[in-house]
Amino acid sequence: MDKQEYTLEEISYSRKEDCRIMEKVLNGWFNNPKTLNFVAPGFSFPFRFRKWTSIFYKSDINKSTTIILKNKDWIIGHISIYLEQQTGNILNLFIDPLYRNKGLAIKMINEIESFGYSIGAREFNVKITSKNKAAIALFNKLNYKEKNKKSLGLIRMLKTI
Repeated sequence: MDKQEYTLEEISYSRKEDCRIMEKVLNGWFNNPKTLNFVAPGFSFPFRFRKWTSIFYKSDINKSTTIILKNKDWIIGHISIYLEQQTGNILNLFIDPLYRNKGLAIKMINEIESFGYSIGAREFNVKITSKNKAAIALFNKLNYKEKNKKSLGLIRMLKTI
């Protein structure tokens, strides 16, 4: 992986310009209900950006951090975290299908974990739909352990630092 080719950048759903850009990106990524369900289990299709931000970001806008991955100024990845006590809750990990299987998801998770640790997280939590075998395998590879199955077919995975 060419380090010059990929960059990570923090965005905020409280900034109008970031929202304008992310609305276009997310509308393109989530035009398939299966894709949307894998990233945000339980989120209804069709994708609605305002609903997305109100559910995932408005109530915790100052507690959440979102990192995007770019390739030559083109957004190809997204991940967010919010801190609850000493738990970093990871959500909305997505890599554009054209850029998968290149280690980029691992790069993003490592970055978000480092950020979470710097603000006090001592464990990390992620909820994954049980049908998303690729995400389950990815988080297993990164030493996350399955804790329990939730309603709606979700699996909770946890990693303690």
